[in-house]
Amino acid sequence: MSSYASLFLLLLLFTSFDAVVVVVVVTAAETKVINLQYKILSSTRIASELESLAINYPYLATLTTAQAAFDLPFAGTPDDCTFKANLNSNSNSNSNAPGCPNYILTIHDPIANPPGSFTDSSLPEVFLSGALHGNERVGPTAVLETAKLLLEAAQCESLPQFIAPPDPDTEQGSKWLLQAQQGESCRNKLIQGGITHSQRKWLARLVATRRIVIVPMTNALGYDRNERTEDGIDPNRDFPYDVTSPDMCMQTIAGRTVNELFRKHLFQTSLTFHAGTEVVGYEWGAFPYLPTNISPDDVAQVEIGRAYSSFAGGFQGTNSYKTGTMNELVYAVKGGMEDWAYAASWDTDKVTPCQPTTYGGYDKSKTLYNQSSLRAFNMLIETSNDKIPNNHFGSSHGILEQEPSFENNGHVARNIRLALSAIDLVQPYVSIWGANMVPLQNDVVPMMPRPGRICAESKIMKIPQNQKETNIGWTVGGGFNVDFTNLIFAKWEDVPLVMDCARQPLQSELGVAFRTTETISGPTKWKANWQKNNSNGVNEGEPMFFSTIDTSMFQPGDRIAVFAVARLDQGWNDVPDGAKPNIAPQSHMVNARTNPSWRHESAGKIIQGRQDWYSIPLTLVISDDSDDYETAELSDRFIIPDIDLKKPHDFLQPRDNGNGNQGNINEEDDEIEDTERTSPQEGKGNGPNTDGITLPSPNFVLILVLFAFCGVVVYKLGKWIRRRKSGRERVSILDDDDVFVHEFTFDEDIQLRELA
Repeated sequence: MSSYASLFLLLLLFTSFDAVVVVVVVTAAETKVINLQYKILSSTRIASELESLAINYPYLATLTTAQAAFDLPFAGTPDDCTFKANLNSNSNSNSNAPGCPNYILTIHDPIANPPGSFTDSSLPEVFLSGALHGNERVGPTAVLETAKLLLEAAQCESLPQFIAPPDPDTEQGSKWLLQAQQGESCRNKLIQGGITHSQRKWLARLVATRRIVIVPMTNALGYDRNERTEDGIDPNRDFPYDVTSPDMCMQTIAGRTVNELFRKHLFQTSLTFHAGTEVVGYEWGAFPYLPTNISPDDVAQVEIGRAYSSFAGGFQGTNSYKTGTMNELVYAVKGGMEDWAYAASWDTDKVTPCQPTTYGGYDKSKTLYNQSSLRAFNMLIETSNDKIPNNHFGSSHGILEQEPSFENNGHVARNIRLALSAIDLVQPYVSIWGANMVPLQNDVVPMMPRPGRICAESKIMKIPQNQKETNIGWTVGGGFNVDFTNLIFAKWEDVPLVMDCARQPLQSELGVAFRTTETISGPTKWKANWQKNNSNGVNEGEPMFFSTIDTSMFQPGDRIAVFAVARLDQGWNDVPDGAKPNIAPQSHMVNARTNPSWRHESAGKIIQGRQDWYSIPLTLVISDDSDDYETAELSDRFIIPDIDLKKPHDFLQPRDNGNGNQGNINEEDDEIEDTERTSPQEGKGNGPNTDGITLPSPNFVLILVLFAFCGVVVYKLGKWIRRRKSGRERVSILDDDDVFVHEFTFDEDIQLRELA
């Protein structure tokens, strides 16, 4: 770059309009592209990366082992999993013990959902099992890469960790500026990897609103040895469903690990990755249900299975996954994990309490189940015809595009996509996009406390006082068929206290203050061929809903709470023809969205059925300025708002300001040496390097620099004039990676801006 130093003009224009320093950097380089090729990772590499995730994302990722969490033995000998001694000891109860640890990674946002709170206990839970069979190798890498993508996006979206920017001249303002710079830097890095702004916010929402439990190497010994079994015993014949004898189940540490997790959680959906064919399979997969095959939840399972297959896609001569029952597409088994996780809490005559003799035995009471813990959609994902594919693993760039390219899709890539679709579909949600075609920058922000009605300030827009109608746009996710959706709105001071930022209210709790818009219906992005059946709007490849609310009756200064409401997938509650047994759907996932009477509690977790799902509200503020004709967001964390967000309001309840909830959050280095994941261009001789920066010609740079200088002058003048009128200014962010300290550590005493 030295020969271009005199030509690449870094315009550092320091202006002092209203004491705000603005730094503008202009470069004439093309955007760097990050496209990592996936490869099947070894047990050593997976263990190392899991440890790194726990270190780099301490507030979002928790790593333990089945040995530490449940006091289970290690499977294997001192010659197995020899990497263990080289890893951090904080995830192992006994790092010197012989055998293999069964790693458990939990992704959860304890700041947004504090332990012991209602939101924490009612989070929808998802389980991902990488490999019950150790020689079926795609799953562990796929679920690990899924975790990495989720965590990177969520931490990035959390920055800056302020509800609203403080005074830039204060110490808190300096911290905000540094976090804003770091946030912009990681957003740019994600864009270089093909993750758009909306995709980043979607991934962040999943982290902040679900609990995701991942066991990449469920059969840790088998994966380390590259063997199907665990010391000769098949873990997927080791579950107490339709087994022939009490000593024929819970013989493996793999099986016991899964059993302990289902006892501790209340999973609604689960994926178990295998190989040997290419199938998404669901119930039934057991001998007692041959030849009927169809479960009471078949309507939902068919639709979900097809969505998994469609979003996963195909590649280079490989078709999308076939979908159907396991009895039909694979084969029936005794002691299979899939049917056990789905039915052992209600199909109890097929459940046998286990009394194995291996590893010193296992407590029989741990296979006596309540009526709640085992009602999950636990779908079988047969990832590839070959147990160990030799190629076509895919790459990372653009991995979340609605239609994956054949060039970038592959065995690992498509199962990352499939896992993310499962995490999304576990529970419906509604998100307000914006007003009058002005988008909100925040959706659900991870690591942000949400006590009381703090959301009345975190999603807020200003509208002109003389505007009679305001158009609101929103999206619906976590399902397929929107049976109806509409808006409800009222002045915040008239909204019932039960309506806050965390809980989903019952219809009977809404009171009489709300006005409503007409209901509309339509598909979500998961519905097959939704583009042909969508009569509503579209934004970035996703169907949107729009409605207009009457704001003419409100006065300047009024604050209006707008909620979007949706009801989804009511057809799932239908009993399919030929279902065996012929009873109503029994899964949590179906009943949680169709049956308000459904309530289950287990291990401190709660699933409460409902039909209607409410968005985080949008607050509309009627402008006090009669000459103000623009709709503008006031809750962009990168912009100093033009109203006093500290002004007290009667509708805001007292709340904690977030002290002590922030901590050391380390941003990963931009470049991490990777010996098993490489860019597509590595090893291709002297061809073009897509990981580098392509330099334009010097003449082009000079012209661009002059044009940029003029543009900056005009831009700054316009910004100064607008600021004089509105009092708003966006922080400008340096894009040069060299400016930043990548291992940036936030102080423990960072406070969210107090709102009341």
